[in-house]
Amino acid sequence: MKVSSQSAGFTLVELMVTVALMGVVGLVLCSILYTTTVLGAKNTAVNVAHQQARVAMVDMLQDLHAAISLPALSDSTGTAYPSPAPTAAAGISFQEWSSGPHKVKNDVAAGATQIHLILTTGAGPTPIVGERLIVPAYEIEADISAVSGNSSDFLVTVTNISGPSLTPPVTYPVSTMPMAITGTGSSGGDIVCFVTDRCSYAVSGANLYWKWKGNSKAAANYITNSTPFSIPTTAAGALYYRFVAAIDLSTSDTQYSNRGYKSANILLNGQVPYKTRLTTYQ
Repeated sequence: MKVSSQSAGFTLVELMVTVALMGVVGLVLCSILYTTTVLGAKNTAVNVAHQQARVAMVDMLQDLHAAISLPALSDSTGTAYPSPAPTAAAGISFQEWSSGPHKVKNDVAAGATQIHLILTTGAGPTPIVGERLIVPAYEIEADISAVSGNSSDFLVTVTNISGPSLTPPVTYPVSTMPMAITGTGSSGGDIVCFVTDRCSYAVSGANLYWKWKGNSKAAANYITNSTPFSIPTTAAGALYYRFVAAIDLSTSDTQYSNRGYKSANILLNGQVPYKTRLTTYQ
């Protein structure tokens, strides 16, 4: 008896249809995978930039609230602009308390450049070069250019001195003491002084930097607004120095997969009040 058999297989049309279907499914899967990857990259970039800006906002809020001087709009190096300043600037500078109160030990003659101080125990760190000396009773404020001595007789050399109006008028700043200061040992009682630090926040090269005592560190990266700082104005158009407002940090993480996804603008539209004002000059 003879048995015949036939081998079954796919026809060319069936193979083409199968390959086409597999290609479509593959494209759909690749599209889903790509979309998922893009969305992940976007969310990561947005979250990183957003979080950095939020942390920077908290830091600025605390530091500006603790300032003891009038704020001043500054350039990208943190150097305050002379009046009139631009309406929007890359930075904002201010002063913060460093140490004090300390006592002025001896009388200081007009024309002098050095002041003897008695450092008060527990009143903060020893003054250093680059800080600011404030004598409120005489409205004298000056940069510290040299320091020497010990806590009972600390000699401070000052420069860039600012002070009150005098007769005849004095054009400030000056390099020597514009008036005499009575020391603590006199009948005038204790004459105290304070030491402050000039600080600033400034945007430079797409980074927001915190600058103090000659140091600098990045507070946030990927800043897209190069002039985020401004000072509000009164109804009459004058600068309203009691508050700082409109700190607008717009961020964009340009480093993540080179896609440049942006976060939403981080705005501080509320106003930041100052707790106290110790200085007269910036």
